[in-house]
Amino acid sequence: MTPYEQNFKVPGRFEEHECTFITWPCKDSDLEISNYENEIVIFAEKLSRFEKVVVITDPSNFNEAFEKCNNFALIWSIPTEFSWIRDNGPIFIKNDKAEVAGVHFKFNGWGNKFGKCESIKQLPKHLIDKLIINRFTSDLILEGGGVTFDGQGTMITTEQMLMNKNRNPTFSKKQIEDEVRDLLGIQKVIWLKKGLVEDEGTDGHVDCVAECLAPNKVLVQTVYDKNNPNYELLKINMEILKTEKDAQGNKLEIIEMPYLPYFPELHNNTQYVSPYTNYYVANKSVLVPEVNPKLDDKAYKLIQDIYVDRTIVPVPAFYQAIGGGGPGCITQQLPKGKNICV
Repeated sequence: MTPYEQNFKVPGRFEEHECTFITWPCKDSDLEISNYENEIVIFAEKLSRFEKVVVITDPSNFNEAFEKCNNFALIWSIPTEFSWIRDNGPIFIKNDKAEVAGVHFKFNGWGNKFGKCESIKQLPKHLIDKLIINRFTSDLILEGGGVTFDGQGTMITTEQMLMNKNRNPTFSKKQIEDEVRDLLGIQKVIWLKKGLVEDEGTDGHVDCVAECLAPNKVLVQTVYDKNNPNYELLKINMEILKTEKDAQGNKLEIIEMPYLPYFPELHNNTQYVSPYTNYYVANKSVLVPEVNPKLDDKAYKLIQDIYVDRTIVPVPAFYQAIGGGGPGCITQQLPKGKNICV
């Protein structure tokens, strides 16, 4: 029987967590490793004030991760080459008995852009086995940053990522929809066209342009500057969402995020973007990137008005952006469940 036939579905990120998984940076990464590690340490420590944190590290980096994070996080040794667990880790589902299971999708290094990703392909299996929960597998290549869920059977994604020939050339749109129904309990897929122009490495992940806030409610990135290269595509995404309905047939409540921040400082003569939509919502908190002092407070207020009962926690994210991600990319939540003990 499929997970769907067993009444499993993927919870929303905003639902209660048992813990959050974060992957420790790998030494052979092309990121500026020490600066990136510092961001991970700061992020994990701040998050640990609100919920349990588990840092997953390749065995070769275990001692360093333990030394820097042991005071506020559990450290688990699992082979890996990459640190973006949102994309290469499992996606967790929960049934109506509050039992949690894990889904192991395939991973090919973001469309075969990175050759060395043999260990990471097995990370979901190792992690799910360590949790002693059921594992379901799929031949679909699906990265967690490329999808967002409302917890009630609705998924938002981009055609640019999920239907890309460098990922799923043999899947039709209907076959993808059938697969995420069977594995994740998704009854309605809302297809946006593209992610941000700057998001070349992941081929337009949805976490930079939209995030489900609750059932029937979504935060959508917009820009008012017609000279911004994202102006037209974000306008198209908004038009799509205005005409769509969720899995229950309800029209979506849309909240705009009109601030698209770029870091004032350059790195190798390049300016990087870090959308506020790529925050991480945790138990009683929301961790949001610090990007541009001219916009940060405005965005924090908007997010605080959405999550009135949660604490807004600014976190450094410059080196995450250089690596192609942000707070939402370095994390993967494990839902509360009666069969879960971490």
